[in-house]
Amino acid sequence: MMMSDLPGDLLEEILCLVPAASLKQLRSSCKRWNSLYNSGRFTRKHLDRAAKQFLILMLKEYRVFSMSISLHGVPSVEATGQLNLIDPRSSSSSSSYDQFEVSKVSHCDGLLLCNNVDCTTIVVWNPCTGQTRWIQPYKTSDSYALGSYRYNNKSQDEHSYKILGYGRGYGYEKESAVYEINSNAWRILDVTRDFHLVYTDYGVSLKGNTYWFASDEKEEKQLGIFLVCFDYTRERFGRLGFPCHCPRYDAVSLSVVREQKLSVLLKRENTSRTEIWVTNKIGEAKVVSWSMFLAVNFQPDLINISHGISFLVDEEKKAIVCCDNYFGNDEFSCTNLVHIVGEDNKVTQVDFGPVYSSWPFLFNYVPSLTRVSDAKEK
Repeated sequence: MMMSDLPGDLLEEILCLVPAASLKQLRSSCKRWNSLYNSGRFTRKHLDRAAKQFLILMLKEYRVFSMSISLHGVPSVEATGQLNLIDPRSSSSSSSYDQFEVSKVSHCDGLLLCNNVDCTTIVVWNPCTGQTRWIQPYKTSDSYALGSYRYNNKSQDEHSYKILGYGRGYGYEKESAVYEINSNAWRILDVTRDFHLVYTDYGVSLKGNTYWFASDEKEEKQLGIFLVCFDYTRERFGRLGFPCHCPRYDAVSLSVVREQKLSVLLKRENTSRTEIWVTNKIGEAKVVSWSMFLAVNFQPDLINISHGISFLVDEEKKAIVCCDNYFGNDEFSCTNLVHIVGEDNKVTQVDFGPVYSSWPFLFNYVPSLTRVSDAKEK
């Protein structure tokens, strides 16, 4: 029996288990498969059940690149391609100049939320399907995050997506707003933040919610760092436990481990010791607990550890991958470096060439068929 001869429900059950990137290549096999590929009900089912492909992306020089990182034998890192996001406002006929310049990126369920340098344009983009949704930013927000929420649709829980627009400072700048993909509109969020978000460019998304560092502050004096979470279903902020208490850090950063756990990098003030902490599986326990994953001594001449440095955790290999910029003898000689560091403190360093603009940002990405409502195929 041919695959095309299978009953519809059995065919759907089989295709639900095929990874998104592979299913994308199969969609042109027949009209029946393509119809499934374009079904919102099927794509939601596929997101919940398909085998996950854990990819690594890097935002560098306002472009998003796919990466190949090997920790077997001699560690290696290389860029394998560029993900193209065409700027619809571009009038250039040259492919090198019509790319949208991505300054910041966050992601959720295979969707990337990108904005340009001055936050005058934001876009929800699915690199796997090529769909985009271009959105007018909220008037008082200078930062954005993407998350998912549950709603009841004919007695069945469904997922959709919201964008949170927020300010970093005090007073009116602390006003937050949400954009619902289904309603195509911004509305002011009725919440009061009793904390100050810090390092807001480096929040992470996990299981539909967004996490940031925050601080209780009085007269701009930092009293300590902790984590906060925004729940897009309840539209509320909440505080999380923190692995340790220290009033000052030379560097803090957040990462996600295989779509299951949070990880924080902490470099205490005036020391070379850097600690990597990992949580239990988020959502499987009522209380978030932390365990020490790795502690290393980064020498300043090897790695520039700073706030928001992007890093990835490989629990199996007991290693982390991070990237930074190395400044040479003058301000014009800046190089992008990727480092692989194991528990033996041994550092493998890869030079990714000169840096002309933004700091590099390395993050995990899982392709999906998640649809962007009313999006245009690119």
